[in-house]
Order: sequence, then C-alpha cells, then structure tokens
Amino acid sequence: MSRKHQLKATCFDKRGRILSTAFNSYVKSHPLQKHFASLVGKPDAVYLHAELAAILKAGSKKIHSISIERYHLDGTPALAAPCPICCKAIAAFGIEHITYTS
Repeated sequence: MSRKHQLKATCFDKRGRILSTAFNSYVKSHPLQKHFASLVGKPDAVYLHAELAAILKAGSKKIHSISIERYHLDGTPALAAPCPICCKAIAAFGIEHITYTS
C-alpha cells in the first residue's frame, strides 16, 4: 500500500510535558479502536489511529491536550482534524484541548 502522508499524535499533561506519541498503524488494532469505530457507525475501521494509540500509551496519566499532525511525504503539513472515531475517543478520555495541522 502506498502512503501519501504520515499521521502523528502527541499527548501532553497540563504543564505541557509529553506523555506519549504514536503514529497511525495499518497492521495493529485494539478493542477500544473497534468500540469507538462501532459507536460512530464505522465498524470496519479497526486499524489503530494515532490519537487512540497515543491515548493508550499514556496509560493512567491524565492527558490535558493532544496534538495531531499530518505531513505529506515531502514534509509539508496537511489537514489533520480528528475523524469522528477519534473525536469520540478524545471526548471519552476527557481530553480538554485539541490542536492539529491545517
């Protein structure tokens, strides 16, 4: 599969310290990915999105904000607004602030 971009999500605590970073996976899944995908009517979207992967990597730490970045392979930024699945997950985990490339 040819990819035209890379998506990265980073979770921060209230003081701006990095808690976790993750990228979209095209081979891994997780039961929570399937759960949130089903909630928004996309049950086939089972591959782990960067946002949920970063949330899971943060473990029990309180996430204050999440930054989502998408870059074309040439390094230029691209729109990275979270999809409905990730919006649902971000809300469920109580993350207060979201930033993304536009």
